Amino acid sequence: MYKINEDKNGVRLICKKIPGVSSVSLGIWINTGSRNEDISINGVSHFLEHLVFKGSKKYTSDQIKECIEGVGGTLNAFTSEENTCYYAKFLKKHFAKIFDVLSEMTLRPLLRSKDIEKERTVIIEEIKMYKDLPQFQVQELFDTLFWPEHSLGRNIAGSIESVSGIAQERIKSYHEKWYSPAQIVISCAGDIDEDLAGDSVKDVFSKLKYSQALSYTPFKAKDEASKIRVINKPIEQTHLNLGFPALNRSDKDRFVLGLMHVILGGNMSSRLFNEIREKKGLAYEIASHVKKLKDCGVFFVHAGIDNKNLISASRVIFEQLDKIRSKKVLNGELRRAKDFYTAQAEMALDDTMEHMLWMGESIMNLGYLQTKEEMRRMIERVTAGDILRLARDIIRFDRLCFAAVGPQSAQSEGEIKKIAGSY
Repeated sequence: MYKINEDKNGVRLICKKIPGVSSVSLGIWINTGSRNEDISINGVSHFLEHLVFKGSKKYTSDQIKECIEGVGGTLNAFTSEENTCYYAKFLKKHFAKIFDVLSEMTLRPLLRSKDIEKERTVIIEEIKMYKDLPQFQVQELFDTLFWPEHSLGRNIAGSIESVSGIAQERIKSYHEKWYSPAQIVISCAGDIDEDLAGDSVKDVFSKLKYSQALSYTPFKAKDEASKIRVINKPIEQTHLNLGFPALNRSDKDRFVLGLMHVILGGNMSSRLFNEIREKKGLAYEIASHVKKLKDCGVFFVHAGIDNKNLISASRVIFEQLDKIRSKKVLNGELRRAKDFYTAQAEMALDDTMEHMLWMGESIMNLGYLQTKEEMRRMIERVTAGDILRLARDIIRFDRLCFAAVGPQSAQSEGEIKKIAGSY
């Protein structure tokens, strides 16, 4: 049973007591990420995520780490396009102290100028590191093509230019604006005392002044022609991303898309893995991916291939994409995909951390939770006809977005465009 409470100031708490475990996973979710940044402060959400670990009004940086890791717990955070989350995993007996540490660092970080300057250098080095990794460079290129002139198309960590120019005042004002009650969800799963969790939230978060929920800038896709870009880089392997506009988080067909993903490239039994790697040996890494956001989404394929195989591998990928939109999947293949999809979702929720992350993300971005039984029913309702219908709607080569990084010739873009144009 899930317990969900909302304070009059907008803060929400969701708890799930899981029998038979010894750990507790706690997360404080903030309803902001890189999509809420204008270009001049691109990377500020991620910058702020780093800075809260540098100390609060009550705890020093060392105390934050020692209070959690010193009792066997783990502490971390992440920033995405839409959310920032600070989380810890620990034993039940340490709940009160760790809740205090996590909430204090989140709500009352010092944000000192000396810490900002030091962390600015760290983040710039992080950006440089990822730019040297082709699998991340191709993702960044793909995002830029897919979400042009929108914050979703920019790097979550920011650019060297933007991070270099973010002033202390902008960071403080961003924290004050977005780290407000209506933007906060506290998610807790495991061996928890639900009354203690409720009282702890009330003692700290109920004191915050009421704030209205803030909006985001929606992405409005244009019905443009395909976008194909190949960057020449002298590396040992070519990386490619290719994909199409897909569904938002709450779309009624999201489980149809999930099954299409499993069938095409979601595991080692998938069509892409079998055709590209097992049968033809064209790639080591090949998989499909689904990204669902509040108002939009993308279905894409990533591959790491031998440099000489860009054109031949792309042709086979296109063939498989065309096949799933041309002919219904067989009953046996659909049955295996449903069993895989359902089992993966259920097994993930056995872990307190995964359960906490799933609850927090759902309440923050959807406003509700679906039970395992509800998800299972929706997955079982999907038919081969549903997958064919959705594949025809999503896999449209006139809306193809294709990005590749590797030692390719200047003619590669034209060859890819010609192949895509034949479908």
